[in-house]
Amino acid sequence: MSATWKALVATLAIGLSGPFYVGVRAYRLSRLLYFGRVPVSKMVLQPETVGIPDLVTVGFRSSDGLGVEGWYVRPHNDAIVVVMHGTSADRASMVMEIRILASAGFGVLAFDWAGYGRSEGQAHWGADEQAALEAALDWLGTQGEVDPHRVGALGFSMGGYILAQVASRDARLRAVILEATPSDIVEQASAGFSRWGPITRLPALWALTRAGMPIHDPPPRQVIGRIAPRPVLVLGGSEDKAVPESMTRDLYEAAQMPKELWIIPGAAHGRYAQSVPLEYSRRLVDFFARTLL
Repeated sequence: MSATWKALVATLAIGLSGPFYVGVRAYRLSRLLYFGRVPVSKMVLQPETVGIPDLVTVGFRSSDGLGVEGWYVRPHNDAIVVVMHGTSADRASMVMEIRILASAGFGVLAFDWAGYGRSEGQAHWGADEQAALEAALDWLGTQGEVDPHRVGALGFSMGGYILAQVASRDARLRAVILEATPSDIVEQASAGFSRWGPITRLPALWALTRAGMPIHDPPPRQVIGRIAPRPVLVLGGSEDKAVPESMTRDLYEAAQMPKELWIIPGAAHGRYAQSVPLEYSRRLVDFFARTLL
């Protein structure tokens, strides 16, 4: 092959590799937001393996008729925390948070989002998920051992995204922890596809649309301020590539007092109980003890 042909082939390869790379990333983003019905974890199928005393499986229906399944641990200090997982996971991914809170005497309700674990439906990170959280609060209201003035919530990643939206209008949530929560999912996706402007941002918006996400719903950054005067703790990791530290700080800046910020040095997206086990446990328990008890 002549030098001219080699140069032409190299130019074409470079020219085509960019769009191909963008397409692959956009597809992965859409799969991240909705990965179909991922295999249910062993702990969900066998809750006796979780190792948390008094943990039981419960179920209820949201206002859209979808069945929601979760775990429930009754409170021993009159306060309860609703725990919500992120994408491509189920309630078992939050087992460390459940264990920390239950060990401190808090009640815990951890449920699967639509399309994950053993809950019905498909994940779209919109109305169905918001209805599921509201149904969880309705269900807690039927439990005699739950003090309705001592209900808090912790949401991780997209679980925090939904939590911020619901908490902004539902005063039943008295204290909120948002972990690695995108302040704006459209901006998060666009930032990862900003190299060639609209040419790369459009596939990111396609990915969100493919996932069924209602991209015109107000994002957490726009609504988090309405949670006040109820307290909010915003936390994330300094090495988080999915939800960078700048986005965590952006969400914190949009919140109103009382609010707290914790950036965990060296932590990636989640697994905080493994990164700083003692401090993480202490912070979770301290925050909910100060705000709910």
